[in-house]
Amino acid sequence: MNHSQMIAAVARRLRQFSRRDVREVYEALVEVWQEELVQPDGYIRIEGLGKLYVQQQTIRSTGVVRAQAAKQNKPAPALLTRYYFRFRPVKALHRRLVASREQATEPGKDTRHE
Repeated sequence: MNHSQMIAAVARRLRQFSRRDVREVYEALVEVWQEELVQPDGYIRIEGLGKLYVQQQTIRSTGVVRAQAAKQNKPAPALLTRYYFRFRPVKALHRRLVASREQATEPGKDTRHE
């Protein structure tokens, strides 16, 4: 679901709000969530959905990174920072996901996304 589809779907369910109203709330949520996620140990816990968080890993640069830097006549950085963007669903969502995938893979079922 993309941005426009999500705004339209929420506006259909909350008929007292216009698409513009829904878009404003969505944009405010995104701003708040971004501010939280850039904080060390920041996370967003959305009831009924799950937890969104970022993990950071510092690694030594080797191999490919050093080779690319050498090709560009630049010094390779000694350390690199890698970010992992994680989502951990609540148990109920996880169970629904597993059940829907199991139904989709039953013999004779079309597993393509509709």
